[in-house]
Amino acid sequence: MTVRIRWQEPLCTALLATTMIGACPASAAQPTPGGDGYVHVSPDGTVLGADPYYPKDGNGGYDVSAYALALDYAPYSMTVSGKASITATATQDLSRFDLDLRGLTVRSVSVDGTAAAFRRSGEHELVITPRTPLTEGQRFTVVVGYDGRPEPITTARGRIGWLATPGDSAVAAGMPHSAMTWFPVNGTEVDKATLRVSVTVLDEFSVVGNGFQVSDVPASYGRHTVTWAEDTALAPNTAMLGIGRWQVETVSLPGGRTAINAYHPCAVNKREIGGRLPEVLEFLTGRFGDYPQSASGGLFLDRTLGYTHGSQGRPVYGGTATVADLVYATAYQWWGAGVSGKMWRDVLMPESIARYAVWLWDETKNGIDLDRRYREQVARVNGDTGFWAPRLTDPGKGTEFTPTTKAVLMVHALRRLIGDDLFFQIMAGFPMINPQGNQNWHDFELYVAAMTQLDLTAFNHAWLDGTVRPPDDVLYPGTLRP
Repeated sequence: MTVRIRWQEPLCTALLATTMIGACPASAAQPTPGGDGYVHVSPDGTVLGADPYYPKDGNGGYDVSAYALALDYAPYSMTVSGKASITATATQDLSRFDLDLRGLTVRSVSVDGTAAAFRRSGEHELVITPRTPLTEGQRFTVVVGYDGRPEPITTARGRIGWLATPGDSAVAAGMPHSAMTWFPVNGTEVDKATLRVSVTVLDEFSVVGNGFQVSDVPASYGRHTVTWAEDTALAPNTAMLGIGRWQVETVSLPGGRTAINAYHPCAVNKREIGGRLPEVLEFLTGRFGDYPQSASGGLFLDRTLGYTHGSQGRPVYGGTATVADLVYATAYQWWGAGVSGKMWRDVLMPESIARYAVWLWDETKNGIDLDRRYREQVARVNGDTGFWAPRLTDPGKGTEFTPTTKAVLMVHALRRLIGDDLFFQIMAGFPMINPQGNQNWHDFELYVAAMTQLDLTAFNHAWLDGTVRPPDDVLYPGTLRP
């Protein structure tokens, strides 16, 4: 068995400069406040504004390179005492800037070692005014001391963010907004950064996080401090953390590498699923190319989540997880954690491919006729106007993941339209244009058109932007024709 894994952090290509989006530089001579809400800019300089779904998420005026968190967790009271050290670079002269933090009590803030003024605003804004304004290009470190009982957020998919049970486990997972429930963050997917998390907890509890465990040292009597570090920059909503009485096992991978799986004591029956990770990795590297992350493994819970969270390098699985979830979450490491959307309306762009990976698995491993599956699913929803109504390129706030089945059908129709050779070149090639970067639907459409040299206007209009059942010529392309 051969699994090709690129263990080093991917290097940004020249295209990164034209596809990554950032905050608009200030034109005034005097330092100005950073924006409350990340301002997106297209490669041609057109200002697109804040994310239309969550305009207060993310902040302008700086770019984060690293988060270092020191958390002290009390599992029976479910309270956290934390210190977040955030290293960033100012992208404009700044008189003040914001971070996103939902709930919790902020006790102190310093910028480069000097106490800074701060206040809370709105649902999750932490507004910071450094004693000395920051200049464009200046690298700085902000340290936030905070504590309290983190609370989850209820969404249409289920509860996300910090999920805790008294005296048992605490898990951070889900999207969107999950990161801001447990640490101060620039809460936009386009500001990816490294993450180092140290957790001090009772000896009977263990800790898992993104990346690799770098230390486990005694703290005060009966307690220890466990540190995990992810050195490949991640989007905030692909961060995860698990504190619990996990049963941890390693899974051997080629080249002497290992994956790390952790199981809740009431979820040890999921070891059969977790143990198939090498097989899934081998399968997906054959479709998508080299594995893009440094770490691999998963956290398997006893509770039902309502979703599988494809957190970077270590997905989180609920109590009902199946092999299909393992395939999806592993595929998400290419399409989701590797190449991420720019705004939340782009979420189905990577999500559709990660979900379609399950179809590819079923085709190869289970002998499923995908054309037959496709026709049967289309027949079931043929007259369902509600099914076809959401636009894949703009599914709506709070319903970002609702049209997932429609998105998967679109991917299969695209495959049959352009043929397998081009389809799999695109599947492996698109994430590598901008490794660990951000792309949107428009970028994907341009890439597919360039690779195929086809006029896909009618297909894109019907499937991506359409709100009704696509006409037969794009609904049944190639071998899908009845």
